[in-house]
Amino acid sequence: MIKPYRYVVIYDMGLAFSPIVPKFELMKPKPSTLTLLLILVLQLLMHPAFTLAAQSQKGKDQAELEEILRTNVNFNGDTLTLVARLDSVKLLAEAKRSVPLKWAYYMLMADGFSMAFDRVNSVTDRYYRLAKELVSAGKYDELLQVGLIRQGYYHFIYRDVSSAIPFFLRADDMVKDVKLERVPNITENYGFVSSFYSFIGNQAKAKEYLQKALPFAKKPSRKRIDMLNSLGVYSMKDSLLGAGYRYFKLALKEADLAHDSVWVGIVTGNLADIEAKKGNVEIAIKLLLENVALSRKFDETQDAMRANLELANLYTQQGEWEKAKSHVLEAQSDMEPKPYYLPYMMESKRVLSKVAGGQKRPQEELKYLKEYLQLKDSMDEKLDFEKLQKVAYQWEVQRYAQGLENEGLRRRKDFQTYIYAFIFIVLGLALILLLVNRSKNRIMYMNAALERNQIELSYEKQLVDHELGVLNRSLQDFVNTIKQNDLTIQRFRNEVMENLDHFPDRQEKLNDSLNRMLEKQVMTEERWAKFNDIFERVYPGYLAEEKRANPRLTEYDIRLISLMKLGLNNRNMADLLGITLEGVKKAKQRLKKKMEAE
Repeated sequence: MIKPYRYVVIYDMGLAFSPIVPKFELMKPKPSTLTLLLILVLQLLMHPAFTLAAQSQKGKDQAELEEILRTNVNFNGDTLTLVARLDSVKLLAEAKRSVPLKWAYYMLMADGFSMAFDRVNSVTDRYYRLAKELVSAGKYDELLQVGLIRQGYYHFIYRDVSSAIPFFLRADDMVKDVKLERVPNITENYGFVSSFYSFIGNQAKAKEYLQKALPFAKKPSRKRIDMLNSLGVYSMKDSLLGAGYRYFKLALKEADLAHDSVWVGIVTGNLADIEAKKGNVEIAIKLLLENVALSRKFDETQDAMRANLELANLYTQQGEWEKAKSHVLEAQSDMEPKPYYLPYMMESKRVLSKVAGGQKRPQEELKYLKEYLQLKDSMDEKLDFEKLQKVAYQWEVQRYAQGLENEGLRRRKDFQTYIYAFIFIVLGLALILLLVNRSKNRIMYMNAALERNQIELSYEKQLVDHELGVLNRSLQDFVNTIKQNDLTIQRFRNEVMENLDHFPDRQEKLNDSLNRMLEKQVMTEERWAKFNDIFERVYPGYLAEEKRANPRLTEYDIRLISLMKLGLNNRNMADLLGITLEGVKKAKQRLKKKMEAE
């Protein structure tokens, strides 16, 4: 038996533009304390006003977007008119630099070309892709979800259900991320989702989307009546008669408030079906007759057809064959040779076969039964196709869930990889810092050691320099002393020579004194050893270099060279060496020859 559930999707057309709100610029105040305090007070006072203004502007932008999305894009295949008509939307989006308006332009172009081609096509797919790319940054989750819904519904209405499923699944996965009040035209778009889920047999999910959108439907309105009626239909499909009855009563109340006789008739017919299931046949018949009358009055032929078929079924239950036949024939008069009417044609043949049987006309009964079976075969093919579509949906849901699970595993694996990489980098950096600190410490230690060594070397150098200074001064004092002694001895000699004639008796005593003085002047071996030590330290390597250059030099020659290095004259050297002046001259000549020979 065909269940006469009725629901209609209403589309409103038109285009409205919101006024452009002028921008105000605040003059920069002088940086005085009083001025800053006044500005702070004004900001505190005006903050609520600015907040309300911002919310008001967002509301205007949302209303403008929704109005543009309701633009009529059906030009009976005339794509040139479509492009020209939507050019104003494109220019407005560019002028305002508005991503939502540009997204709306792409969505309208996609819808327009789908209507122009009346099938799935590459141009529509391109505009859906452009719209998705525009809002995929994360800031426009509501627009992204609506784009997925409309693209899924586009495939669904052209019976490409397998292609529609992924879009609806992704849109459903985004429900937790969107704010319902920011979803444009939520009643229409969530209605698309609801129709899809009802088709594939998930009535609970279909009701869920309508319940989310219902608070945004205007009271009273045909859209709200349609949604309440659909909630009742989906409840009936899940055999929830009580829930269905409540929704139908709410829909009927809304229809009465709206003075919408068309919807009064449609909802009355659905209430009649519930009364019939409860066994209240007379009440059901009364409601259905009212439904037919209203449908005829407002030329709702499809609803009248369904009500007449339901009346025929009820009359056959009561055995009123003529009334049943009359209503079946009236229903057939509203049918057309289109796929939509196939289940109703089949139902009419079944009822006529039952009526013929009740009237004892077996030939007619057999005839209608054969026609019924033929239509049933066609209907079974359609039902089999729908079952396949539902199986495909279940398979697609499992594959999508598996994909989400795999994506979750991949993300967790990537996260673990990032964690390990982060730990590795941190440990690497810690090791590098440790090595750097260790190197710094080593360098600091080496620098400290080097500085200490430099200080020690500097100190040692100072000591050496001091010692060399002392030795140099000592050697210079030695030379000066020798020269001074030589002068003293020379004066003494002169005095002795001058006094020899005057004091002959004292000559021997004077000579002894002179000889003692000369003996003290002469260098002993011990004194020579000390002298050589001091000379080597003041002139390091000097005598060694002379020996290396002149291997034939004797110790006496070395002593002579050292005395010459000190700048002593021949007489000084004679006194020190204990020889005569002529002996010194001859010794120097021999030394010169040795050195020249080398």
